[in-house]
Parts: sequence; structure tokens; C-alpha cells
Amino acid sequence: MDEPEPTGTPPPTTAPTVLVTSPPRDPNVLVVGVPAWPADALPPAVGASQSLLHDLLHESLYRLDGSLRPRPLIAVAQPRVSEDGRTWTIELDGSGGRFASGRRIRASDVVGSLRIARSPTCALGRELCATALAHLEDVEAREPLRGSASATAGPPASPGGSPSGAPPATRAPRGERVVLTLDQPYAPFLTEVLAQLPILDMAAVDAGVRGIVASARGVQAGAPDALVTRIYRALGADACLEAEPPGGCRLADHRDELETMLHSASLTLPDRELFTNEMGQVDEAAYANALLDEVAALGQVLTRTGTDQQAAALGLMADDAGPFGAGPYRIVDRAAGSWIELEATPGHAGGDAGIERIRLQVIDDPAVAATALLAGDVDWLVRTDGRQAAVIEAAGRAARAARRPIDASWLIVFNTRRGRPYAEARTRQAFAACIDRDGLTAQVGDPDAVVAVTPLAPGSWAMPAGPSAPRDVTTATRLLDDAGWVVGADGIRQRSGVRLSSSVAVRASRTGVLAMIQAVAEQLRECGIELLVEDLDLTGDQLLAQLRWPNDFDTLLTMRALGADPDADLLAFEGDRIPTQDTPVDANPGGFRDADLDALLARGRSVVPIRERETIYAEAGARIAQRVPAWWMWYDTAWAAIADRVRGPDGPIDPSQPRYAWNVASWTLDPP
Repeated sequence: MDEPEPTGTPPPTTAPTVLVTSPPRDPNVLVVGVPAWPADALPPAVGASQSLLHDLLHESLYRLDGSLRPRPLIAVAQPRVSEDGRTWTIELDGSGGRFASGRRIRASDVVGSLRIARSPTCALGRELCATALAHLEDVEAREPLRGSASATAGPPASPGGSPSGAPPATRAPRGERVVLTLDQPYAPFLTEVLAQLPILDMAAVDAGVRGIVASARGVQAGAPDALVTRIYRALGADACLEAEPPGGCRLADHRDELETMLHSASLTLPDRELFTNEMGQVDEAAYANALLDEVAALGQVLTRTGTDQQAAALGLMADDAGPFGAGPYRIVDRAAGSWIELEATPGHAGGDAGIERIRLQVIDDPAVAATALLAGDVDWLVRTDGRQAAVIEAAGRAARAARRPIDASWLIVFNTRRGRPYAEARTRQAFAACIDRDGLTAQVGDPDAVVAVTPLAPGSWAMPAGPSAPRDVTTATRLLDDAGWVVGADGIRQRSGVRLSSSVAVRASRTGVLAMIQAVAEQLRECGIELLVEDLDLTGDQLLAQLRWPNDFDTLLTMRALGADPDADLLAFEGDRIPTQDTPVDANPGGFRDADLDALLARGRSVVPIRERETIYAEAGARIAQRVPAWWMWYDTAWAAIADRVRGPDGPIDPSQPRYAWNVASWTLDPP
């Protein structure tokens, strides 16, 4: 829940070379301008460039669509779940999707990928790996079921399938099955793991492991671990606490010995140019940290066996892991730091891609990228900024730029603990009723901001956004009167000697947020509520302290990252996720408790079918709206631009939609 760094395109660090380094323009190739070189071809993704590359190279059992519903891809249908909710059976397509290598996807690849995900050495993303480790007890492959194929399950849905997800009347032949055993009924496993874990070509992974071990035959098995331990001890030495610490107290001081270890194992070093900072200089600390990660992974490869060894090895192969994937595209050429050429993968599980070739072109300057789009040299900018979006929109060319909500929201969290001003629901309801959220957003906040009216990710199937409630000062006043809050001499209400006053902290650099909160404070004062606006310290220590037990705040302005499954977002209001002295940081810093909501959330994570979960979360949403544990303001946003000649199944692409690019494999290109 810490405040993320502002989203936006960083300033250029090197002179853009889009027209010099690019291969000749082919009108039948989708050229995508990306803001940075996507260094790693395996999760976790850092930034828009890597996110897109991963989507093109990899496929999961299910793909999340525009409303975060999991659609079968490598799987044939939704999992069949046992009565106790712990055993999930997933049938694979008997006609077989294929990896980039051309090898058919087998149940053993699914099993191997899931076992890597639950390995303690898994490096495919902290949340994905933690969820798999916590909940997946066992996974095994089974032979195809005998008998005729069912007509109701439907074949794997293509990324360009109908929004309703209704299955066709026929289906592919029965394939192998994968049977999962969970530690308890846990519906979010479908979206948090099965729809996000890349299914890897385990034959290619095994070959990669053998290659690393062979190249490192001259390195003693325990040497990398010993080096990592020695460096950590050096960094933690008492001398490093002095005002002028000696050499060895910075990770960068150990660069040479880390590089030597990797050279001894015949491993390729990370590209130093990829660690260039905004001043055009190499960030030595970041580069040394990447070296340390690789040496640690090497140590695990040399000392572990089986799945743990495979999982560790992936960290050393992430920059060239394209051949492992089962996605709609595969890499055919690249110029490091400049461009990547991809072609459609024959036999993709979701069907043939609509565009045969895609080129990712690194353009780190938003102005150069916008010029390239308007000139027809680029078809799609996955990231731009508001200034260049306005240029694109005003140019009158066949292209559209738009801002879309992303998976993070700004909100004010109320401290609902006993004795706090907002402990009572009526007081929180009055706070919300006193604010014209839509009007203030348009007038003083940010006219392009996207108002958040639910606690979930934008567009989520679980809690569709409805209209904002209009400002109602009369209702706010009545609620406060009923709750015993009396207007004082200064216009601020008080009760039992306690003023209805609180504060929030905002960084001055967040100009739109700051203007919005100041306007909110003015409207609240009309209802007798005082909201003081303070400067957030540059370190963020003030915010971090409030997020920790004992959570000393009354109102807390924060940005909260949102997940693919509603359960992840609603943990913020669950009674057993309140921070304590033993667990000082947890999901519910506001201390909100509601037994009825807790029961709904427990049900929501125990049943798998989305139709049943929709009903549960509709009730949960009504309960949250009634109890008001927080006041939602905006979603964080990002800009993108795309030419009209790029078309989806329903026409031109609309980059204002939260997940407009979920089905790139179904896109087509009109002639330029």
C-alpha cells in the first residue's frame, strides 16, 4: 500500500534512433513503439515494454479478458472442482497447442511449470510464487478421459472470442488432464496463478539447466553462495554505519568479484547500458544488484536438484527465454537495446494470430514516438504522455490517443478503531455524502482522471462501476446531527470534546491530487468536517509509519495497488487482516471490522464458478457502500496511442479501455 512512483515516460537517456536502427518499414508488420528495452522474457514484468513482450511470448492455462474473467486457452474449459473444493481437474486441448519450438504442449509441461511456481527458488513474481507455494499441495498429469467428448465444455476460447465467452457447439478432442490438490478451497488460485503462470517448454528448460551446469563445471558448487554471504556480511559490518564508511560498504564495491564469478561460469553479464539513469550515467548500484541476483541464482543451480534447480536456472535464462513460451508470437530477430522482431507461432493454442509479424521498437522520447506514429512509421505506442497525446489527437491523422485507468487507485482510508473520529459508520457516510467527487474532478482535480467508485480493479467482473452518488449536504448534515456531532464556534463539529478533524499528507509534486484534496477539504468544511492537508515528507517515512501498527492516523491518503482477483483487493477490509503488534504490517490498516462482510469474503474465495462469485461480491459491494471503510477518489492512469488501421474483432482499438490489449493475437491490420 506504499505510494508507487508516478507513472509516466522517463526522460530520454540516449538520443532516439528510431529511423536509423529500425529495419525497413513493412506495411504488413505491426510496429509498436515501446519506451524501454524489455530485458527479460520471463515474469515478473517491470513496465509496459516487458508486459507486452510477455503477453506475446507466453500463454497460461487461462487468459484474463477485458473484465478480468479467465478464458480457457491451453485448458479446454474451467476447472472441474471436487465437492470439498480442494481437487481441481483441468482438461487440455487434445489437438494440442504448441510452443515456439514447435513442440506440442503436454500435461507434463503444465505440471512442471506449476511445480516451479511453488518452488522456494521461484523467480516468476513474488505474489504468483507465494500464492502457489501457500496453496498448491500437489499436481500431477493424467491420461485423457475415455468416452465421447462433452458438447458443453467448449474448445479453448480464442483471444478474439465473443465477450460473453459462450462456447461453440463442438469442441476439440479430449486431451490429457492435470489434477491439482489445494490446501483448502481457494477460488483466487484460478486468476492469481492459473491465468498468470506461463506454461513453459520443460524440455527447453531442462536443456537450459544442463547448459548452465556444463558451462560452470569449473566453479565449485558452494562458491557462489559463499561469495553472496561474504558480501552481505561486508555490507552489514559495523564500520558501514560510520559517517564516512570504508570501501566494501556499497554493493557496487563488489562489482569486480561478482563479474569474475559469472565469467568463471561462462555466463553472460547483464547489459550495463540497461542500467543507465536519467542523467545518462550507469546506475552502478542497480547493476551490481543484478550481478548479485545472478550469482545467487547460480549458487542455487549448482547446489539444488529437480524443480528447485529448474526454478533457479530460469533467473539466468530470463533474457533469452522466448523459446520456452507457448504464446501467440515467437522472437525471430533482435538488435539488443533497439528492436525485437516477432512472428506468429504456428499451432498457437488460441488459434492463428491475425497479424503475422510484430516489431517492438524502442523509442524512449515521447515526442519522437508521437512523430513516428503520425508519420506512419509506428502503429502503436504502448506508453506516451498527456502532452504528446494532445498532439496526436489534434493532428487529424487516423490515430487515437487516450488515457485509461490502470490497476492502482487513490483513496482515503478511515481509521475505524474505537475512539477515533471515524469509528462510526454514520460519520464516514457523512464524509462521503458531503463531496461532489465527479464535479471536483472535472473542475480542479484532473479532467482526464478516472473516478473510482469501487475498491476493485477498473472494469472488474466482480463489481462493475456504477454512477457516483451526487453530493448531498442535507443528508450529510442529518447523519452528523444524528451521530451527536455539534457545530462548534469555528464551524467544525465536535462531540464529547473531540473535534471532527483529521489530516492527510500529499506530495506537492502530485499537483492534480493536491488540488483535488484541497477542494475536497473546502466542501467538507461546509458540513462541519475539517480535513487538513499536509506536505508528505520526501522519504515517505510518515506514510510508512501510519501503515504500521498501531496505525496512528484518522484519515490516510494513499495509492493502493489492485489485483486480478477481487479477493486480493477486499483483504483491505477483512477483520483478520488488521495489523497487530505481532504482525505490524497487514492489508487492513484502517482496522475495519464487519462480521457480515468477513463471511461474504470467505464464501467468495471458497467457490470457483464466477457466476456464484458475482452474486457474493454484489452483496459485498453493497455492504462496503453502506459501511464506507474508505472513500475512493481516482484510478491511476496511463496514456497510449494507436493507429486506426489496427483493428480488433469489433473495429478500431479503443486505448481508453482498462485492458484494451488483452487480445492482441486477434488484431488485424488494414492497409496503410
